[in-house]
Amino acid sequence: MTGQLNDTNGSVTSGRDSVEWPTVVLLAVFFVAWLALVVGHDSVPWWISVPCFVYLGGLWMSFGHELLHGHPTRWNAVNSAFGWLPLSLWIPFGRYKYWHKVHHFADLTDPIEDPESFYLQPAVWESRSRLGRAWTQVLRTVPGRLTLGTLRGIPRFWWREAKCLGERRILSQWFVHVALSAALCWWLFGVVGVPALEYLVAFCLGGSACTNLRSFLEHRAVAEGTRSAVVKAGPAMSLLYLNNNLHHTHHTYPDLAWYRIPAAHRELGSDAIAANGAGLYEGGYLEVVRRHFFRPFDRPDHPLSLRSEA
Repeated sequence: MTGQLNDTNGSVTSGRDSVEWPTVVLLAVFFVAWLALVVGHDSVPWWISVPCFVYLGGLWMSFGHELLHGHPTRWNAVNSAFGWLPLSLWIPFGRYKYWHKVHHFADLTDPIEDPESFYLQPAVWESRSRLGRAWTQVLRTVPGRLTLGTLRGIPRFWWREAKCLGERRILSQWFVHVALSAALCWWLFGVVGVPALEYLVAFCLGGSACTNLRSFLEHRAVAEGTRSAVVKAGPAMSLLYLNNNLHHTHHTYPDLAWYRIPAAHRELGSDAIAANGAGLYEGGYLEVVRRHFFRPFDRPDHPLSLRSEA
């Protein structure tokens, strides 16, 4: 279940370019759109700017994922320079990169090994009160995940990071991030005059909610087959997630550029593989919302965690 960094058949990830121009062009389009929305905020009504900020916030989170996997250039310093731009404010690129790499090499979905798991150890679940169990189940529905889950997830990440600040390298990463974020906030809210509440709610929280929708059921603790699901999305959502909704293919070839994932997905036969494992959602994210608007996704206690039963 761990990530595979090398091509297994030589036909998918070979011939990687020094500069992946589709990603560079899309990054340029993103920055133009973001700057236009920021600088021209006085001319844009809120009912247009808010959904645009939400979409751009989600796209920026997807770009962060692409950058940490070594795109769009062969030079890590160049990729990281873009990643360290603190547009989302709440998460340092270096820490996101570290934890996501751990996720790729973990026993996927295991609540001890996998930092991106939303499962609980069986003993933890059993110890929950009735109210605690109800709260957990709400967070496993789409509305709960996108609202309460987003508001809960950011401070939980900060709390986990606070426990690591005794390490100088991690402390320095946070120091750089906070300094850059302060400078950005001074320019955004003080100089340009972007409404702080609008930016924080729409771009930062809304963008994180977009990521939470993508990750809502992309991993499932199944005993047989892949634990990475596939959601077949239309052009707007596929672009928002840079094809990471084809998640089984991403975990098979995690260093594959986003625009090459659909072809690799077809070659790999990921639809059938996901259907026999974590799940195939041919109706896209509307199907995800329909299925789990009221009904929680999967059981909250991890059914395969041997370590939690020891």
